[in-house]
Amino acid sequence: MVRIKDIAQRAGVSTTTVSNVIHQNTKKVSPENIQKINQLIDEMGYIQRKGFNVIRNERSGLIAVVANSHKTYEESLLGDPFYGQIIGFIESRLRELGYYMMFYSAPDIDDIFKMIMEWDVDGVIALTFSANNCEKLKHFINKPIVSIDAHEIPSQSTTIQNIGIDNREGGFIMGKHLLSLGYENIFVCAHKDYGNDHLRFEGVQDAWRASDSPNKHKLQLCIIGSTWEYRQNYYKELVRHMPFKYKTAAFFLSDYCAMEAMSYILNSGFSVPKDIGICGFDGIIYGSLWVSPSLTTIKQDIRGKAILAVDELVAQLTNSEYKGINQILPLSLQSRESV
Repeated sequence: MVRIKDIAQRAGVSTTTVSNVIHQNTKKVSPENIQKINQLIDEMGYIQRKGFNVIRNERSGLIAVVANSHKTYEESLLGDPFYGQIIGFIESRLRELGYYMMFYSAPDIDDIFKMIMEWDVDGVIALTFSANNCEKLKHFINKPIVSIDAHEIPSQSTTIQNIGIDNREGGFIMGKHLLSLGYENIFVCAHKDYGNDHLRFEGVQDAWRASDSPNKHKLQLCIIGSTWEYRQNYYKELVRHMPFKYKTAAFFLSDYCAMEAMSYILNSGFSVPKDIGICGFDGIIYGSLWVSPSLTTIKQDIRGKAILAVDELVAQLTNSEYKGINQILPLSLQSRESV
């Protein structure tokens, strides 16, 4: 096995210099030596032994990706393809940059805090945490943290770096679109009236109030729950009221549930969008390729969100003076056949 000592001898430098290059601590290393050492690392097939890094108080190369699974599905949080996609993109980008990912999900936020403090992670990417829990986590571990889709962030916050979207704007875009198509009833279907789901409903309310359509009849928030059993009861109740007296659309605040509901409705002998319009939020690939009719949705850049979160975290790890900023990624309406 190739050792740091072997590379140092070939390069004519100290073992400390080689170690600094391996761990990207190169402020005092010349560009010529950096190039020479990296070339020897490749040529000699050096493999970093991660287990020793913890003992020597060096970086572990381990990034924790954690999720507070308040959205629970029958299988797991990863049952929603949105989370599967974003975690997959995070892992791929971390691997490209030489890091390892550890994923942990729990409904109890204290379990997540405990897990992170037990492991020697270099940094954390937190999915759908509240701002308060992001602050607590940062206080406990004192290491770089980037959040994705954090909610309840104070407008003047400078301590939480979040990569997100304007959820209220997304709701407004879909609400305005449905009203423009002549829908008179709009059911906004959320897991809970909380966090980002609440902001999306507020956006639909904004569009409803701004519309001068003479045909609008009822805007209603429907809590469909987090388990399949709970959601199935909602779908059953929805079908029981068909056909509707007024032109009706159901706006599900995730594509996963929109596709699930559409399958239930079609299997019950009704038509989409003739009997009810169905639309979603996220823009996962299955909505355009694998369901019929294809799903109208608010599309967000899932890949871009994941890569930006990783790049921002790594920037903090490699530059002690780096100060990240909150970033809001754009949304777009994908108008298809389901409404």
